[in-house]
Amino acid sequence: MSFQLENVSDFIAVNELTLPAITGPDAWHKPKPQPVVVSMRIKTSVGLAGSTDHLDHSINYGTVCKAATKIIQENSFESLENLAESIAAVVLGDGLRGEWVYVKVEQPKNLLRADAAGLEIVRRKDGVQETQDKILIRNLKVATIIGVNDCERLERQQVIINLILYKPLHETGTLDTTTSIYNAKKISDAVVNHVEASSYQTIEALVTGIAKVLCVDCNIESVNVRAEKPSALALARSSEVEITRHKSYFKSSLTPLVETSPEGVRDVFIAFGSNLGDKFGMIRSALSELNKRGVKVIRTSSLYESKPMYVEDQDTFLNGVCQAQTSLSPTVLLKELQDIENSFGRVKVVDKGPRNIDLDILLYGTEVVSLPELTIPHASMLEREFVLRPLCDIAPNLPHPQTSTTFASHLSVLPGESTVYPRVLLSPSIPSLQPTSKTRRTHIMAIINLTPDSFSDGGLHNVNNVAATVAKAVKSGASIVDLGGMSTRPNAEDVSEAEEISRVIPAIKAIRSSADPAVRSVTISIDTFRAAVARAAVLAGADIINDISGGILDAEMVNTAIELDVPIVLMHMRGSPQTMDSLADYPDGVVETVGRELEERLDIALKAGIKRWKIILDPGIGFAKDKRQNLELLRNFGELRGRKGLNGIPWLVGPSRKRFIGDITGVTKADERQWGTGAAVTACVAGGADIVRVHDVDEMVKVAKMADAIWRPE
Repeated sequence: MSFQLENVSDFIAVNELTLPAITGPDAWHKPKPQPVVVSMRIKTSVGLAGSTDHLDHSINYGTVCKAATKIIQENSFESLENLAESIAAVVLGDGLRGEWVYVKVEQPKNLLRADAAGLEIVRRKDGVQETQDKILIRNLKVATIIGVNDCERLERQQVIINLILYKPLHETGTLDTTTSIYNAKKISDAVVNHVEASSYQTIEALVTGIAKVLCVDCNIESVNVRAEKPSALALARSSEVEITRHKSYFKSSLTPLVETSPEGVRDVFIAFGSNLGDKFGMIRSALSELNKRGVKVIRTSSLYESKPMYVEDQDTFLNGVCQAQTSLSPTVLLKELQDIENSFGRVKVVDKGPRNIDLDILLYGTEVVSLPELTIPHASMLEREFVLRPLCDIAPNLPHPQTSTTFASHLSVLPGESTVYPRVLLSPSIPSLQPTSKTRRTHIMAIINLTPDSFSDGGLHNVNNVAATVAKAVKSGASIVDLGGMSTRPNAEDVSEAEEISRVIPAIKAIRSSADPAVRSVTISIDTFRAAVARAAVLAGADIINDISGGILDAEMVNTAIELDVPIVLMHMRGSPQTMDSLADYPDGVVETVGRELEERLDIALKAGIKRWKIILDPGIGFAKDKRQNLELLRNFGELRGRKGLNGIPWLVGPSRKRFIGDITGVTKADERQWGTGAAVTACVAGGADIVRVHDVDEMVKVAKMADAIWRPE
């Protein structure tokens, strides 16, 4: 029988064939026969049988049933997986001539609290696997406290939970994987223990908690959780909520775990804001003062500019949220925050009026505090976008202690998103970047390589002409110049730290001592992966550290950026310039993998203590990526930039004169690749780049202006 499976939607089926079988230990841990329910759907074509009314032209479901019965009765199986694979093999064999089969097997007596545990697989004769295998736990019954009404908080009620655990494609058919039916009891026990110990107010929080237990504690890649409350509605059978979550959902959540804090120390979230004087300076000093007073700031949100909410006749605010750890009680912590405000000269003339610094306790662990002078969680936080948006930078999936709904969900229902923009403060000449503003302009970063061996401009720039080069770039429209003292092209030769410093420091000093004020005040970025070079450059006058390794090649780089209080560009790269070309393997896709690995590097930097508003990300075009992967990144840059774990952070992209552009356009000389670079720059702007790093400044400024006019209209 020959036909195209993709064009066929005919099936023959055997539903719920029930037989005794040995499939590993039963609910009492004994290898005894127990009932197994088998269902099969075989994709075929019944066209000829339908027109001739002859069964010879179809697959006989009676024969299928007999074959399945025989293999079950004559064999003992290690697991349901083994049984399901055996049935699929018979159906796809020469005797039955199946080309595609769905097999579902369930054990009604496998789990004492559930109706059944089971498995669903789809197999094709050609070996192509088109769907993930699914482990099923059906109607798991648990009693718990759940509900928002007072009466529901007094007595446990039954919830019914259905689970689907998706097995990674490469793990299909194995017995000892985490998502094996062999581990169904362990998985169900983990869910039961969590639910029985919980006291959620909403089913939404319940299913999210279950999904987190499965993905994080049980190490399952992807799950579907469905929970229903039979007693919730008087005139309906039940109420129900269903979600699907992947492990990465919980990895991208930066939800703090209180149990990881030192004994006696609590995780707290503090909102800060300012709309008088040097707003940023006030915020920076206030956070520093918190650390001095035993409130250790461990993570910060992006900074957000927002319009005043209650008293509108005042200047805009800079707002943010920090996560901190402290052993101070809530009331003592409040007194410390008020003392910091007073020491900064805050005078409260009008309630919710102008202030040079404002510090509010949002959360103190999961505690609820109700005192005349203090309410925790903060009474107004759920109505304030300028609080929830930065809080969601840090802990989007953290549930509100009283509503049990995540802060991301609370934020999603608030209006006014277009009035709040995250900002990254760089230097006096670039007061801010606005990575979510649709009308922001693209900044141009001019590449100035002070090296003899860079791939397209080696030997062109030195201390004698760098000021003139910068003057030309600034006049053309560049707002940042990126100085490099060591080539990072593929297979570039290493140079000593001393040599790199000797190339860049005189150039920085020449720029900062220029008679031209435009040159003297330009923002300088130092292109290096060495902390010592970065330190020397910043002390000489550089404003930004541009690290191609994202802080990987020198463990001191992030700490150096923190100590010097300067922004840092974290770029995605694997290996080193000498090895990166051999590391361009991305089995999960280059966009997904680059996003995930940048999230990991970002998390390391944030945990080290760097402020979120001091970070810029770079996808690393041309670094450990081949031509196809570079194009995929440019084509899907908006998707990469939009990942939840990378929310609110500006992006630098550097496609200029790269080898893949020459391969595509046929231009072998790097300094003649302006046309291809221009197209790549347009793609960067369309995808949301905030800074584009280029060699040909005059040409690319014009390209970026045109791209801005198209993609970011006023």
